[in-house]
Amino acid sequence: MKEPGFYPDGRTLGWIVAGGLTSALFFFSSIFIPLVGSFLGILSPMPILILSFRKGGIAGFLTSLAAAFVIGFAFKPIVALFFFTQFALLGLIAFYLIEKRASFGITMLLTSLVVAGGFFLLIEFQAISLSQGFFETLKKPVQENIKMALQSYPGLSGAEVKEMQAMFQKMLSLLIVLVPTLIVIGSWVILMVNLYLLDRLHLIPGREILKDFDLNTWRAPDHFIWLVILPGFGVFLSHGTLRIIALNILIAALTVYFFQGLCIINYYLARKNVPPFIKAMIYFTLFVIQIVAVMVVLLGLLDMWMDFRKIFHKKPEETPPQQGPSDENTD
Repeated sequence: MKEPGFYPDGRTLGWIVAGGLTSALFFFSSIFIPLVGSFLGILSPMPILILSFRKGGIAGFLTSLAAAFVIGFAFKPIVALFFFTQFALLGLIAFYLIEKRASFGITMLLTSLVVAGGFFLLIEFQAISLSQGFFETLKKPVQENIKMALQSYPGLSGAEVKEMQAMFQKMLSLLIVLVPTLIVIGSWVILMVNLYLLDRLHLIPGREILKDFDLNTWRAPDHFIWLVILPGFGVFLSHGTLRIIALNILIAALTVYFFQGLCIINYYLARKNVPPFIKAMIYFTLFVIQIVAVMVVLLGLLDMWMDFRKIFHKKPEETPPQQGPSDENTD
């Protein structure tokens, strides 16, 4: 039986072409299909991850190139570059780190930083080619995404769409400064959804990635709390660029603690064997109702001191005292 890896035979090349086309179709759906397409677009890295885990990293890379070629042929090369930096790189870097047995936190952090770095390099390249400023170039894709999202949202009349566009136009400056955090958090969400589906649908035989990470017992390191405390003071006490940086770090850190709160909740749901339907309703409530989401963040924050799962601050078991030499044989 062959070891998992890349073998340049006709069957493997066929899988690469099929994977590239599937990845491109998922990406196209986010552009052409209203509302539902946004969710399908999240699955763009899925074929790349599958081919990487089943056929090796070279196969995953070639699948990325195949998808980028199809997208570039259908649109423009810049769109293909956007796909590669935002979706293909995400899948390739995540695969590499998982295979290197990196921790869950390191995998999520480094993957999102590479994706964010690729995005900003692409924007800078585009700004130079168009002889525009960086933020001026950044505004255009943000405006287009807002416009597409509102037009695809069901139930909104033309007048309501215009009102919403005007409101978002006023918020545009805030959205622009939050782009780094939005990209990082978006990368976390996309990667988690894809890894969850890989495990749930058993697309990688004999492998459950999230189970290997044991997320029910995961939590952020204790020193991570400083990424909430210091940026929190920075948001209220600083101005200009420092305040923008602090705000981005604070939102990203609170998102990490929101996820930690979800891990705590899932830990107890798993212990109580709660049915999947009830689980889905609970998670829907957590994501939809804002006050509940805030409570989940607080749950994650307080876990550092309270240890709600009682698995981190266990007292070491007392070892029986070592017996010295018997006095009977001292003569």
